Order: sequence, then structure tokens, then C-alpha cells
Amino acid sequence: MSTMLKGLDLTKKISKKEFRELYPPLKERLGELQREMRVKGLPVIAVFEGWDPIRTVDTVGNFLLPLDPRGFRYYNIRAPEQQERAHPFMWRFWVRTPARGQMVVFDRSWYSEALASGSEGLDGRIAEIRRFEKVLSDDGFLFLKFFLYTDPSRIKRSADGECGITDDDLIFGTGSEMVPLMEGAMDLTDTEHAPWIAVEAEDPEWAAIRVLRTAISCLEAALAPRPAAVPERTKAAVRSPLGFIDLGQKVKDSDYEDELVGLQKKMRKKQEELCRDKRPLIVVFEGRDASGKGGAISRLTNSLNPRTAKVVPIYAPSELELAHHYLWRFYRALPSRGHLAIFDRSWYGRVLVERVEGLASEAEWGRAYDEINDFERSLIDDRAIMVKIWIEIDKEAQLKRFIDRVDDPKKSWKITADDWRSRQLWDQYTVAVEEMLVRTSTAEAPWTVIEGNDKNFARLKTLRTVLDATDGL
Repeated sequence: MSTMLKGLDLTKKISKKEFRELYPPLKERLGELQREMRVKGLPVIAVFEGWDPIRTVDTVGNFLLPLDPRGFRYYNIRAPEQQERAHPFMWRFWVRTPARGQMVVFDRSWYSEALASGSEGLDGRIAEIRRFEKVLSDDGFLFLKFFLYTDPSRIKRSADGECGITDDDLIFGTGSEMVPLMEGAMDLTDTEHAPWIAVEAEDPEWAAIRVLRTAISCLEAALAPRPAAVPERTKAAVRSPLGFIDLGQKVKDSDYEDELVGLQKKMRKKQEELCRDKRPLIVVFEGRDASGKGGAISRLTNSLNPRTAKVVPIYAPSELELAHHYLWRFYRALPSRGHLAIFDRSWYGRVLVERVEGLASEAEWGRAYDEINDFERSLIDDRAIMVKIWIEIDKEAQLKRFIDRVDDPKKSWKITADDWRSRQLWDQYTVAVEEMLVRTSTAEAPWTVIEGNDKNFARLKTLRTVLDATDGL
């Protein structure tokens, strides 16, 4: 038995009369705290797990009753649907994470889904679950994880006649190996930032009061004023690849056209192989302003089937996106298995423009390196192929392209006041780029620096880089 379940007294109960006296003030206080969390922008994720689906439904209902429905979303997690199966394991939970000031309530969660595939599925998910909860907790999310403990020997084996209860809810049964698996998972995921709260739930009134009291206590603590944390960050020893590239490399127009056609044909065949093999390809483009990302992306996609390939242009986040964790909008744009997604700028904005422009605190962008590495690792573990390209040009080439855009009416839309202002921060961006390349270039998802002063050279090297990354399919 899980260490946190030992010693629980399943005989605890209160009378219905006591419940009617205790519940109304708790209900009122929980409603007040929901309004306060909305004002202060506290995002909350409440998780309910347990052996008995009927007891879970009763307790969740009593928890939801005091809440304003405009401020929460309720999700009953069933077996994944087709679209969800076509994405990584945590995808459907990431896209359901709440905006700041909102609450999401999961009636069963990533824990039940991991256990549904048995011990192998669970063993492969514990680290991913811990990372998911840690990333969101670090960003100010409050986790309320309730395990409603009942006698596992009395779990109902039939859902007949119970409204809203299906066979999906009955993954735990008498003598089932799922019981010790869930107990072990609780021990491994009972962390300081996302602790489990075990609740004796044989008596529904007792369980409801215990859940409300605990939720109120946790919300009050999370909403209490606290001193700002002083960021602690160890600066990486930077040995940037930018110092080892030759920006003078060129390709003649005649040679360029011949090679381009051949590479694009290979890219189309590679797309078909990816589709057959159900492997997603994610290509990330970052680079200096006017470095040629758009042209390189255009040549990469020129021969692709648009049914299984998409370009995702990333702009300044909307109000809705700002209200979520910064990775939320990128999870929503991930390709399904067998498809391609090409990101024109990406999640690396956190450690580039948000860092340099002061749009993220040092604590936020300082921890983003590990968060991004974990994010990409989870995609690669799901068989995604990750290609990350940084296109580098020098200041002189950038200035020439800026002037060309100003002078050419057909290109003037490409240049903005922000581009000129960013140019003044060239050195600050260089520092940020160098640290990014060093700290997020991993064995599974390395950065490739493309020399971009000559557009012909950059476009051909981009295609070769993507094709090389997909060799051996």
C-alpha cells in the first residue's frame, strides 16, 4: 500500500445533519476564493482519482457546486479519441490547461490514462508526468490532487444503471494489478509542488467536507502575499557555434537551380515516407531579422503535399495566449503523427525576444532552457523528428536587406519600426542566441546553424539539413 494511504481510517463519517451544517459556509468560502483567484490571476488544476467512480462523481459534484461555471472547465477523461491518439501522451492535457484566473477540474486524469496501458505504460510516463506538473507549478499554477480512497475489495464491477458511468471508469477492480500500480505512482509523484491529498471516501459526506476544507486551505495559502523570489541561475559556459561559421560561402545561381529541384523531389518522397511511418516532423526556424527564414521555408515547402504539411507563423501572443503557460499555444499547433509542422519562429522566443525585450523575468527565461529541453524530449520520445535551424547573417548583410526592403515597394511591408529597433540590440541578441544554442542543443534535438549571407547557400543547406535528419526511415 502507498505510504500515504497507510493509516487512513475508512470508518470516518459524519451524519447528514452535520453535513448540512458544515457544507454551506465552506461552499460560500470556496466561491469567495474562486473570485479572488480570478482577480489575482491564479490558475488552478484540480485532479480527482480514486478506486470507485461513483464516489468520485459524488465528491466532484459537491466540489463544483459552489463554483461559478464561468470560471472553470470540467473534463471527464475517457479513452483517447482519434485526434488525441495522433498526438503525444500529454498533448490532450496540455491543451486543456487553464488560463490565469481560471480552474480546470479533471475527473480522472493523466494518471488513469497511463495506468490503462498497464505497468509498461505507467513506467514510461512517471518522469513525463512529473515534468508536466513541475513546469506548470514553476509558472504559478496550483495543483490540487485528490485521491478518494475506498476499500478496493468492494469496487463495483458493473456500471449498469449508473448515469454517466461507463466501462472506461472501471480500470480498477477487485484483485486488479492496477491498485498497487496506482499506489506506486502516487508515491513517485507526491512532490512538494504537486502533492497528493488522500481522502477517506467511504462516506460521501465526510469526503466532500474534507475535500472542500483542503481546497480552501490550499487556495488561501496560494493567494496569500509572499515575497518575490530572488532568481538563482548559473550562467552557462558559452562556446557558441556562431564563432565557427563562414558567412562568405556562396552558391552560383546556375548550380543552385539544378540542386534545388533535386532536393525538393527528395523532400516530397520523404514526406510520403513519414506519412506511411506515422512519424511527425517538426522543423523550427529561428534567425536574425531579414536572415531569410521566409525564403528558406518557401523552398522547403514548395514541393510538399499541403494535406500533411503546415507552416505555423508565430507572432506576438494574443491576450488568450498570454493568459496561459507560454508552451500552451505551441502544443495546440503540434502536428499529428505522419504530418509536418514548420514553425516560423517558435517557443525559443522565451529565451530570445522575451529575454532581450524584458517581456519575461530572468526567473522565467532562466528556467525556460530546461523546460524547452523537456518539451522537445517528450516529442522525440513520441517518435517525432526534430530539426532546429538558426539562420545567421552579419550586420552588414542585414542592413543591406533592410535598405532593399525600404526601397522596393513590393518588399516594404516586410520592414517595420520594430526591426530597426531590434537592430540596435544586436549585441544583446547575440548573447541570448549564443546561450540558447549551447543550452538547448541536445543529442536528440541539435541546432544547425545556417550561414545566411548568401540566400542560395542557405536555402540548399536548409533542405539538406532536413533530409539528413530524416535519413534511415
